[in-house]
Amino acid sequence: MTVEIGIDYDPTRVRGILSRSGDSESSPIWERIKARFASYGDVILLHDTVDLPWPEVLGVIREFGSASTQKGLGFRFAPSDRARAKVATFVSETKKARQSKDALVLEIDEDAIQPRLDALGYTRKLKPFQLRDLSRLLSLPHGANFSVPGAGKTSVTLALSLLAARPDDHLFVVAPKAAFPAWRGVVAECVEGEAPAWVRENFTVLAGTEYQNDIALRSGARRFLMSYDLLVRQQALIAAYFSRQSVHLVLDESHRMKAGLASQRGAFLINVASSPSRRDILSGTPMPQDASDIASQLGFLWPGQGYDLQIQRGVSPRQVLGQLYVRTTKDELGLTPAIRHFYDVSMADGQLALYGVVKNEILRQITRAMSNSTPDFLSARKSVMRLLQLSTNPTLALQAMTRDMSDISSGIADQVVEEGASLKMREVCAHARALAKEGKKSVIWTIFTQSILDLERILADLNPVSLYGAIPSGETSDLLSREGRLTKFHTDPNCKVLIANPAAAGEGISLHTVCHDAIYLDRSYVSTHYLQSIDRIHRLGLEPGVDTNIHIYRTKAPAGLGSVDLSVSRRLAHKIHGLEHLLDDLDLRQLALDEDNADDPVDYDVDMQDLVDLVEELEGRQPIEPQEEV
Repeated sequence: MTVEIGIDYDPTRVRGILSRSGDSESSPIWERIKARFASYGDVILLHDTVDLPWPEVLGVIREFGSASTQKGLGFRFAPSDRARAKVATFVSETKKARQSKDALVLEIDEDAIQPRLDALGYTRKLKPFQLRDLSRLLSLPHGANFSVPGAGKTSVTLALSLLAARPDDHLFVVAPKAAFPAWRGVVAECVEGEAPAWVRENFTVLAGTEYQNDIALRSGARRFLMSYDLLVRQQALIAAYFSRQSVHLVLDESHRMKAGLASQRGAFLINVASSPSRRDILSGTPMPQDASDIASQLGFLWPGQGYDLQIQRGVSPRQVLGQLYVRTTKDELGLTPAIRHFYDVSMADGQLALYGVVKNEILRQITRAMSNSTPDFLSARKSVMRLLQLSTNPTLALQAMTRDMSDISSGIADQVVEEGASLKMREVCAHARALAKEGKKSVIWTIFTQSILDLERILADLNPVSLYGAIPSGETSDLLSREGRLTKFHTDPNCKVLIANPAAAGEGISLHTVCHDAIYLDRSYVSTHYLQSIDRIHRLGLEPGVDTNIHIYRTKAPAGLGSVDLSVSRRLAHKIHGLEHLLDDLDLRQLALDEDNADDPVDYDVDMQDLVDLVEELEGRQPIEPQEEV
């Protein structure tokens, strides 16, 4: 008797149940399946059943599901009525993806797209590169749009949802809050008033309690917008909604799920991935750190098909993806390349002495955190951030260090306090003032909130506004809100500077109509923050002939001491090179080369013995009277 492996699907829990029947001794398949999942924490292994997440079931089908494999191993899969349609869809999509990966066959010609959209009342005239991307996405069951910010991914996705929609489909977008204004405004920008009601329906923002959002999801509305944070808090509600409703699910800034099963948002999205009828991911920076970042996104987009496993095994992302994504580059947008300028600034005496004293201790802390059998990444990151603080805002770093380190000389501490703002911060402020005198507005980027507040105080004469995590969303008339501050920067001629944290303001805002100079007081190791922040002023809609200037300030350190800013620059170049290799983007290549070719921020006029002497001087360990110069 042939062994039969039953497959059942539980839509409520989004899980599958494998069961065996027949003479299991005649085939090793059951023991192989059980052994495969023996170490999985989310799998329930019993004698005759295996209860596991549905994506894992799909992985089993992909590995063992071919007719030749089943025959060779002496078994057959037997899907239940509840599972049969899900399995058939998976098999069909797997064949389609494999065929399209190497040579995508377009199912709708670019020339036919705009007339179809016009007939629906979608009146925005798409640009040639948008029509090209839309044609390719329509030929795939699920799609990835990795176009640069400003290329119109929101407009293209709305058009895609109209052309690919089934009669009862809902459109459900998950996005960071910074992207909400773009989604809330896209229908009005693209659809005429005479269009059918379902075409001109605006997005319903899900921001309430589970009870309130459940009412909204059952209200008859068809377009919804939700933040990643709220999605995590209301997982049961959304999973139930996906199980009962045909949904086109879109993840905007999809790199936010890059942690995959290691994060709540990633684990939830991967587990429910097979429920929506269509899935699309949008990100201009799908690999912000390294190749592993894209694995979870592919696991969501193509659950069970093994693309994420190929990435984890070291296959290059470009080889894995093939033709399964679209990308519009800045070159295709017709943008003049941004001009990058590097400025290396020395440290004042107190800052330099403090840097020299604490650098070795911080190095020991990082080494200790990373040498454990289970690396303490949190402690290591804290130490790295301390060095970045010290490079930019030594008084801020000193405040934290005096709580953690008791051996800092009062002489050094007094000197740091007396010096106040770092020379780098002063030069950044002077640069912003010089631009303001020319009638130009600028945006200053820094990763520390206290540095934002310090810059606000120092640059009060330029009537600045600031954006960071604590600034709430609100009305454009409210100067305490994010929207109000952005409106002021755009409309008030006396407001010459926007000071912002790229983690909080690097997405979802456009500054290119009023600002063409970005000044970086500091940068983090996260390439997404850097790339996304550049795109706030370098995007589609720039007037021809307008130069975009990127001004990067770095702190010089003495030769042999080590510059954290140089480390950041090297790592950003490495990550941008990786992203460029995936996306074949000349702009990214040039950006990485600019980092590679910039002079190192090393001060060869100061050596280690000079630094030792300076530390001893500020600690009061040098003679009062210097020896006479010879």
